[in-house]
Amino acid sequence: MPKTPLIEYASLAELYDAYCELFVAKSPIVSACGCQIHCREHHFVHVVKLFGEGRRPLHFPDEKAKIVAQTEGFGDYIHEARRAQRLLRFEKALREPDAVVRPAHLKTADRAWMRHVDCSQYPFMAALAQKEQGVLTLCSLQPLRARNMSKWMDGPILYPVVEDETAEATKAHQPPEGG
Repeated sequence: MPKTPLIEYASLAELYDAYCELFVAKSPIVSACGCQIHCREHHFVHVVKLFGEGRRPLHFPDEKAKIVAQTEGFGDYIHEARRAQRLLRFEKALREPDAVVRPAHLKTADRAWMRHVDCSQYPFMAALAQKEQGVLTLCSLQPLRARNMSKWMDGPILYPVVEDETAEATKAHQPPEGG
């Protein structure tokens, strides 16, 4: 499996631009499972787990101008670099998932697009979405270690790529419920 590169960025504005280019500009992202996932600007704060000074939660409309203006470094903002660096891998997980699952432990999102990637530290990517007003919208992204996969696969599998010879083969060719 070819390795998808990590993205490089030197400032918050540059990271925001990369997110918009990969997700917002291409929205809705059409997945191999048949779903369309809508990506909005305000999801950026959740996707890269962005916080203000002192881990203050952010309201995107209030912060957007400051984010775009932060062209050198990150100022008082903190983010989760392991998520930010893997934006290309998450985008691929949405487009070409190995599985779409409804993990029982999710609180905000109601399904996860799962993909195995060539990475020793975080070999699985989970792109999380929920249905809002009849539309699937991106919620967040989570790089995963192999030891955590059983929790993420604990729930109904909506889209398997690896098929049985019988019922699973038929199920794999159906778009996920509500997708």
